Parts: sequence; C-alpha cells; structure tokens
Amino acid sequence: MRLPLLFRRENSSAARREREEQLEKALTQGMRKLADLLKQAADQLEARRLEKRGYEPQERFLERSDKDRR
Repeated sequence: MRLPLLFRRENSSAARREREEQLEKALTQGMRKLADLLKQAADQLEARRLEKRGYEPQERFLERSDKDRR
C-alpha cells in the first residue's frame, strides 16, 4: 500500500513548507485529542477509586465555613 500524500517529493520550498505545516497541525490536533481522552480516563479512574472508598459522587464543590469570621 502506498501513501503518496505523505511521502511525495515537493519541488518548491513553499510547497514543502506548506506540507510541513499541515503535518504539524495534524500532529498537534492528534496530541490534544489524546490528552483529552487521557484526562477523561484519569477522571473516571479517580471517581471509581473514591467510590470504592465510600465517597458518593457530588455535583457541587466544597464551601468554606469560615467566610464571615471578621
């Protein structure tokens, strides 16, 4: 199987730079998607770990009880 778009030779330097830029954009987008997937997996693992310890899922953040002590 040949991949002509990835391995074709460009004659002009402008075409080569444009192709390199496209490749870099694709690589960075892929890395960002992978980072998002890994973050979601880590959040799920943490939630499962806390659930095993007896903590129930919460839909709110902790609040400080010492706000108005002045």
